[in-house]
Amino acid sequence: MESLKGTDQKKIQTLNKEHFWELKQNRISDLEIGIMSGLNISEAKDSAEIRRDLYFKTEYFALDKLFDDVFKTFDYLKANSIFFYIVTLRRKKQLYYAINQFKINKHLSNEYLFPIPDDKKISFDIQEKYLLFVEAINRAAIDPQDTWLITDSETDIHAGRLAKYGKIIAISRGIRSKKQLEILNPDLVINSLTELIPNIK
Repeated sequence: MESLKGTDQKKIQTLNKEHFWELKQNRISDLEIGIMSGLNISEAKDSAEIRRDLYFKTEYFALDKLFDDVFKTFDYLKANSIFFYIVTLRRKKQLYYAINQFKINKHLSNEYLFPIPDDKKISFDIQEKYLLFVEAINRAAIDPQDTWLITDSETDIHAGRLAKYGKIIAISRGIRSKKQLEILNPDLVINSLTELIPNIK
């Protein structure tokens, strides 16, 4: 409700979490969701801009949770000497907050984390993600064709192709639905990280 401050909330049709997430996964914008909820165009635009800033507020990170299969998959990759790294449009301090919160640092060293600088404006731009993907490849000194990209967004899929990553794997439990991801024709669509293991084998 924080994104609706200053708005007459009596006229708003509140969406439950499941309905809201279904809309987001199917590429319905925050502006459209606001209008569907009873806001006028100006109010919906203001609410969408506020929500975009709220996504990356540190106080909300405490509500984040990891899927149960994350550590199982990380353990498998490390046990089989498979190098992996994280590229994200979260700012450095935001990523490190999550790393410490979930104790992921035992799986990844800081040199293999690729966030954006703390003072940089987040644009969700394909070019911005492409540059991070290239930076990761260059720092690791590996051939992008030998790299798999695992992602839940269309931005990453397009940027990964530009960076010539060898295989693009989409995971359908994130910001986009399986149907939306399949439209982009990735090499593989999975529902959980553990589905990677038989494919790696």
